[in-house]
Order: sequence, then C-alpha cells, then structure tokens
Amino acid sequence: MRSIQGLLSEVAYLQRSCEYLMQNLLDVETVANNIEYLDPLQESMVETATLQNASAIKGEIDLAARLAEHWKTAIEHAAG
Repeated sequence: MRSIQGLLSEVAYLQRSCEYLMQNLLDVETVANNIEYLDPLQESMVETATLQNASAIKGEIDLAARLAEHWKTAIEHAAG
C-alpha cells in the first residue's frame, strides 16, 4: 500500500527530527551545566535567550503534538 509506505516514511522522518531536537536540547543543558559564573549582563542575556527560545519551542511542540493527534484521528477515520 503506497499510502501506508508514504505515511511510515513521513513518521520516520519526523521521529529523526525529534531525535535531532532532543540532542540539541541536551547540548543546551550541557552548556548550561558547564557555566560556573555569569556577571549581571550575562545573566540578563541568558534569561532573555531562554525566555525567547523556550517559549517559541514550546509553542511549536504543542502545535506539533496537536497536529500528530489530528493526523492519527484522520488515519483512524479513513481506515474505518
């Protein structure tokens, strides 16, 4: 079934993308854990970067989760 092969190919791609995201998040965590001291300007820069980036990533992840649920529901309905 060509449609199922295409679906599974897309799922595999998205799973690899999630793994890439997880690795990047682990890298951010490693960098943070290796910081020993920040002056007030650096504190502010880290805080700003965290607020901006974490918020954007959370929004995208929440949207992606809702889309995956919608996708699953659509497949379930199509398969009857």
